[in-house]
This record gives sequence, structure tokens and C-alpha cells, in this order.
Amino acid sequence: MVKLLATGDRYKDEVQRQWNNDHCGEHYVENADYGSLEWFQNVELYRYGTYAPWMPEMMEFAKHPDQDVLEIGAGLGTDLAQFALFGARTTDLDLSGGHLAMARKNFKLRGLQGKFVHGDGEGLPFDDNSFDVVYSNGVIHHTPNTAQVVEEIFRVLRPGGRAIIMVYAEWSLHYWRNLVKHIGVRDRDFDRISIGEIMSCHVEISSEGQRPLVKVYSAEKLRKMFEAFSDIEIYKRQMVREELPRSLPWLSLDLVQRLMGWNLIIKCQKPDAI
Repeated sequence: MVKLLATGDRYKDEVQRQWNNDHCGEHYVENADYGSLEWFQNVELYRYGTYAPWMPEMMEFAKHPDQDVLEIGAGLGTDLAQFALFGARTTDLDLSGGHLAMARKNFKLRGLQGKFVHGDGEGLPFDDNSFDVVYSNGVIHHTPNTAQVVEEIFRVLRPGGRAIIMVYAEWSLHYWRNLVKHIGVRDRDFDRISIGEIMSCHVEISSEGQRPLVKVYSAEKLRKMFEAFSDIEIYKRQMVREELPRSLPWLSLDLVQRLMGWNLIIKCQKPDAI
């Protein structure tokens, strides 16, 4: 059993139990030995081939050679490995010891170098001005004090450094159709639990009943949270064709995901002079 990092917070402990037991992306791998190089490659193939083909370009994997890149919550290390393959010096900070061990193994099997730190995004164990890029994909919306994580990202970035962060989008088809309409209203879950509890139960795949904290954000809320940064750009992505309304099969997948996708991505800079 992977040891939990002592946080004193039940939400953070639940997050650790979730990803110590259910590694992100492992459910989509078939016909490969668990934890082998082929297994990690299959995770990558599904992630960028089927699930999110838009991700490599949008997340700038190839644009930061010879820079210091920190990922908060690298999971299996799939995205962080892309930065490393393109020449970045990489550091993984993860609350989940189980994920951290798997990311380290992924890097070793690929012959990549990286640093792996067991820690909490609300209190990053790094000096001020340590990184050129801070990247986080689908992680900071699981922590109780997300605004504190954003302050920490600002602190550890060098002046002119770049933040590339994804959180779940409130104004998305997945939120309003699947979570609110189908589960909350049609299945009558709203009779007994809140939308927050519905998200904790249904958003992340859980094999042992873990219920991690899950939050969603509008573009306006996200922009406000990152107001100390400059050159803010916000994008919306993530939808697979099967999620399009069946009554409107002619809709452009690319257009719909830009309007109602599940992922809200913010890219911004720490000002050169602060």
C-alpha cells in the first residue's frame, strides 16, 4: 500500500486514495503487460490519438526545449514525458505517491531524466522563481484551495514564465447534459445529493469508491483567479464524437468542443517586472 502524504485534509486524502488505486488513463489500455513500456505507450496512444488529438499542440509540448518545466500532478507522466522528449528539464510534483512511482517508472523505461517530488500543490516545495513553465492538466480543480495553488504557481515561476493550466469547464455539454440533466434531474440524484457530490461520484473513474473533490470553472472565474498574470488566453476543448447530440450528427466536433468542451485551458505569463 502506498503511504499517504500527511495533509490534515480529508479532501486531499481522498484524492490520494483515488489516484493511488486508479491511475489516470490505465482503464483504456488493452493487450499490454501492466507497467511495461508498451503499456505506457498505449496510454499515450489513446490520450493523443483517440481522446484528445488537440492536446500536443495546445499544451505546447514541443515549445519549451532547454527550459525548466514543472508539472503539478503529472499522473503517469504521459504529458511530462512529451516535454522531456522535446528537451525540457522536467519536475513532477504529485500528491499521489502511487502516481509518482508510476511516472518515475515511465521515465526510466523511456530513458528520460526528471525529478519526482511527493508534495502538495497548495505549498510547492520550491524556491521563488524556479521554473520557466508550470503545467497542470486536470488537477488543481481537485484541491480545496485552488486559489492558493495559483498563488504558488505565480511564486515559483520566473519573471516572464508561462503557466499552462486545464480545469473542468462549467459551461460545457458534459456538465449540463450528463451531470445536471441526466444524473441530477432524470435519475433524481438531486433529491438526495448536491451537484458537488454528483461530480465527486461520477466524474473520475473509481474502482474502490473514492470520492475526490471536483470543481468546475467558468472562463470569467478562471480569469479572475489568474488576474495577477498577464497575456491571459483562455480556450475550451475536449469532446469525442460519441458525445455529440445524436439528433445533430452533422455538427462539427471541433466547433462544438470549442463552444461546449469539458476542458477549460488558461495560458498566461508572469509579468517580467513585478
